[in-house]
Amino acid sequence: MRALLPLLLCLSACPKPMGKGTPPEKFCPGGPGCEKGNDGTLKAGIAAVKVTPRFERPRPDFLSKKDTACNEVAPLGSDGLKRCGELVSFTEDCGVDRRCPGSTGYVAPDADGSERDGKPDFFFDCGRDQKCPGDPGYSGPDADGTENDGKFQGMWLAGFGNTTPAVDVHDDVWARAVVVQNGDISIALVSIDAVGLFRDDVERIRAAVTKRNLGVPDYVLVSSTHTHESVDTMGQWGPIKALLPERGVDDVWLRDVLIEGAAQAVSDAMLSARPAKVRSAQPRLGAKTRQLISDTRDPYVSDDTVTVLQFVEAQGGAVIGSLVAWANHPETLAGENNSISSDFVWALREGVEKGVFKKDGSLVAAGIGGTCVYFSGAVGGMMTSLHAHPTSVDGDVPADRTFAKTKAVGDLVAIAALEGLATATEEKAPNLAFGAQTLKLPIDNETFRLLTLPGVDIIRRTLVDFDRTKGVTADNIPHVLTEVSKVQLGGVRFVGVPGELLPELAVGFDAEFAFGGPLIDPANPAPPDLSKAPSPPYLKAKLGGEKPVVLGLANDENGYLVPDYDYKLHPTKPYSEQATGDHYEETNSLGPKTTGLVLGALDTLLGWEPSP
Repeated sequence: MRALLPLLLCLSACPKPMGKGTPPEKFCPGGPGCEKGNDGTLKAGIAAVKVTPRFERPRPDFLSKKDTACNEVAPLGSDGLKRCGELVSFTEDCGVDRRCPGSTGYVAPDADGSERDGKPDFFFDCGRDQKCPGDPGYSGPDADGTENDGKFQGMWLAGFGNTTPAVDVHDDVWARAVVVQNGDISIALVSIDAVGLFRDDVERIRAAVTKRNLGVPDYVLVSSTHTHESVDTMGQWGPIKALLPERGVDDVWLRDVLIEGAAQAVSDAMLSARPAKVRSAQPRLGAKTRQLISDTRDPYVSDDTVTVLQFVEAQGGAVIGSLVAWANHPETLAGENNSISSDFVWALREGVEKGVFKKDGSLVAAGIGGTCVYFSGAVGGMMTSLHAHPTSVDGDVPADRTFAKTKAVGDLVAIAALEGLATATEEKAPNLAFGAQTLKLPIDNETFRLLTLPGVDIIRRTLVDFDRTKGVTADNIPHVLTEVSKVQLGGVRFVGVPGELLPELAVGFDAEFAFGGPLIDPANPAPPDLSKAPSPPYLKAKLGGEKPVVLGLANDENGYLVPDYDYKLHPTKPYSEQATGDHYEETNSLGPKTTGLVLGALDTLLGWEPSP
């Protein structure tokens, strides 16, 4: 399919859809490139491309935390204890043992000559291949000149505190894509193991797909799994060496590996698409939700739905792969972890693909094969496994901040998805449609304004409606462009939300979604006034279809989308400190207008129905 052009480029020459409402900026069927619409024949392809970075490692002795604070794969320091967390020093020149004359335990200069040699001691200067002379497999200096150059080519983990370097890779991170086609309509749904991508980078992925010219979908939706255990893709988690952090993104990796890898996944899925059938189900976790999710902001509301789609070849039934969506922060490992990971997502995908097993190797649930693509849902508010206590398939409760716990969470959701497929229904009329609309959002958050301003170079986003030569005033506020979208596949309807939606805005404020616990914590000193909460219908009901699905962090990451009735800022330090009573999310939002603008744009979009 040729690339979709903006509707505004063709104006009256564009065919007019027969559906109701005003068509959005981009749409199918009836839009440019998809005038003929569906022909009743579904094709599907799924592909996965590794986007794991290569990087230099810090020395364990320079990590700030030790022993029981660290997880089971943390490296050992020179004292034999596990080390993890943030780097404690960039400037010491006491040698790799961190002892200078006068230090406790100092005996003599380091035998390797690293004391007072004028070179940084905190990392292994072995280059991105992590091999120095004498290491097994060493064949020579890195071709990119990173070995022994005195510079740290490390990676900074995103999602918690600053200055947390990657030490190793527990599980590869991926760009995975599902492409579906029907007639002359084609749609790609892409999921990337990242904390988030700004729309600028989503547009770069789309451009890279077009440049490949290996089959260009009419619409490419790009979502992030929101793992807090992979590397910085947004900029704000870099090392703090002065007042502000440095930009934490390795821009060469972002451009050449992640963006190109995502584009390759789309192209590979497009090229592999073949006639297919799709089955879908939406099992609910019910009471098990509180075992998997701790809601850290009142009211306790969680969307416990696990959406699962299975794609099989139309002839013969060979499995192509699956799509799973669920709403929870992949941050089980917390900020003490230094191993690159997709958090619980690795175990969930592996369980769906290969099966769920106990430690002794016995099978708990058989996998379905193919490639599983995972999407995060309404994760705001905040849906997290950090303080939850899942019981593993082995019957134990793994310790917090461990990979054993990530497996427990992933296994349980994989089992729910697999059980759901046992009663899944085939989409007999798998017609496709999509609509997408851009909108502007003001950056009222003073911290985010600072990070995006020219010269600071921490967060790189295109700013609009802003004169960079003047200061911020009521008439000169930086704005960003963002995007809302909806995608239909038969009775399954996806809505793309450009941020972390609080789940009550998706499903409502009913006690049904508290799963046996109170909606409001009795100890909350400033509980939300639910009498002022918005009235139904809520987003999933508005979306309609037999199986509505929220895709979070879709095509952008604008932080938390907090409902207007409970948006509260600290009276004297807005955005830098939270107001009393569970208001952390406001400090990581664009501002009080954001949610209303996004939901308003979604209302308009969901009011439009494409032609049959």
